[in-house]
Amino acid sequence: MATTMRTLRLRSLVNVRCYSTPTTSTNLLKKFYITTPIFYVNAAPHIGHLYSMLIADTRNRWEKLAPGRDGFMLTGTDEHGLKIQATAKSQGMEPKELVDKVSQNFAVLAEKLDIRYDRFIRTTDTDHVDVVKYFWNLMMEKGFIYTDTHGGWYSVSDETFYPETQIEEIEKNGQLVKVSTETRNEVVYQEETNYFFKLSQFQDQLVEFLESHPDFIKPSHRYRFILNELKNNKLADLSISRPSSRLEWSIEVPDDPSQKIYVWFDALLNYLTATGYPRALNNELWPATHIIGKDIIRFHCIYWPIFLMAAGVELPTQVIVHSHWLCDGFKMSKSLGNVVDPIEISEYYGVDPVRFFLVENSSIEDDCKFNSDLLQRSRDGLLGKYCNLMSRMGAKSFNIEESVEYYSTGKFDNIDDVLRDTTGSNATVVIDGARALISDLNNLHSKMDEHFKHFQYNKAIQEWWSVINQANAFFQSAEPWKYNELIKNASSGAAKEKYQTIKNYVTYLCADTERICSILIQPVMPVLTKKILDRLQVVDRTSAACKIGAEVGYGKDANSKKHGVPLEKIEPRPGSQ
Repeated sequence: MATTMRTLRLRSLVNVRCYSTPTTSTNLLKKFYITTPIFYVNAAPHIGHLYSMLIADTRNRWEKLAPGRDGFMLTGTDEHGLKIQATAKSQGMEPKELVDKVSQNFAVLAEKLDIRYDRFIRTTDTDHVDVVKYFWNLMMEKGFIYTDTHGGWYSVSDETFYPETQIEEIEKNGQLVKVSTETRNEVVYQEETNYFFKLSQFQDQLVEFLESHPDFIKPSHRYRFILNELKNNKLADLSISRPSSRLEWSIEVPDDPSQKIYVWFDALLNYLTATGYPRALNNELWPATHIIGKDIIRFHCIYWPIFLMAAGVELPTQVIVHSHWLCDGFKMSKSLGNVVDPIEISEYYGVDPVRFFLVENSSIEDDCKFNSDLLQRSRDGLLGKYCNLMSRMGAKSFNIEESVEYYSTGKFDNIDDVLRDTTGSNATVVIDGARALISDLNNLHSKMDEHFKHFQYNKAIQEWWSVINQANAFFQSAEPWKYNELIKNASSGAAKEKYQTIKNYVTYLCADTERICSILIQPVMPVLTKKILDRLQVVDRTSAACKIGAEVGYGKDANSKKHGVPLEKIEPRPGSQ
């Protein structure tokens, strides 16, 4: 009770409300279900794959940070299709042998970059194959699938047909070729007999849904693009199978061995497979929030919602469409030699600094810029501001444990009077700085939460940096180190106690800044924050503890010489740009 009253007294200095842990309810028990695209295994993982994973992982971890809230993250690999069939043939192996080998590259990427998924799904998984066959039969029973012979512009790279309105002719290597206006991949004209899905039957229904759910697709310009596309162009029915004579490596159409199921009809269903569909749909997972790249927006924002409408399944909560990472102003490609290997850069700069850099510079609105100089600068900022604040307080001339004890025993209750009596003209600067820091710390979680919920990760990090910078400025202006000499030469016990109280007050506010900021940045930097929270011996590492004074009793041995620096300084990477 005494500690609670002291907490209230200190908080009353800045007129902040007490923080209470959310009560558990049925709604809070429902998991936040977030998915990445399942990655096509015909190429090595690159920074774009990591970015999709990291957006989902950070949001999933953020959800799990709060008591009473939980999350579930799905990622995995897309393993069927013509490209994989061709690649396997060129390498003299069976497609299954190839996908078993290559899919592990994405699992390794997740492991190396500390991506904590709840399921890694593969489209060759037995339960997924069963779901695809079930869904196909359901669509047949409902009368949404028919056969027809047609001709159209087919992209092998995208494994899809494009309508004439999305084709243009360009010059490539001195020759005129047809390409998709959306993906810029080459297309060829093909005629064949396939099964078709009645996509056009749901066009008006999807338009109506989108108009009544303007936040279904984010950012807003992607939403407007899809809505305008649907309102201005007639939606053609979708070819959802390929002849087995051409496509061998895919799921066979039920009761028709002459046809294989179109890779996107197969792949999109993975989001349902992970929920236990069809047995357990609408359990604690579904509906999902999908994270996708802008190059697959049509599949996720037109085809997928219509498939679900046809099946009578609730539509996803939201589709977050992120942009690309550019290197030297260009989309990364092998031909340009500007592909960034995420594992390679993490081995040099460290996993957490790479994760932090990508989140700090994340913008789903626009393409993001990568170069090694920016990454180095971001890492140096972490070292010089966030980590250095811990190192300064952790010096042998300070005592974090004692400062926390001073707080818990009420020795800061009249701190403004002590500052005015002791620090003279600097008192106002210190008092105002402390009040502002306390207020901003107590509001930091709510501000970051609002940004993270809307996938405005860069804005969340800006709020975090604002408080870190504020604490460093406060520490510098309060000059706690000067009290070491004043304590040593104090003329009386009362004077000595005043100096000690001021020194511990500054130490405490900066220590609690480090505690709160470390808790809140855990979803982005899980390893580095663990080092600092372990050093401080913080027990409650949930968002419920992100208020000044929410935890007392920490800090034992935090100033011991046994602790090394949380992040080592490194030189710029040789040959970096």
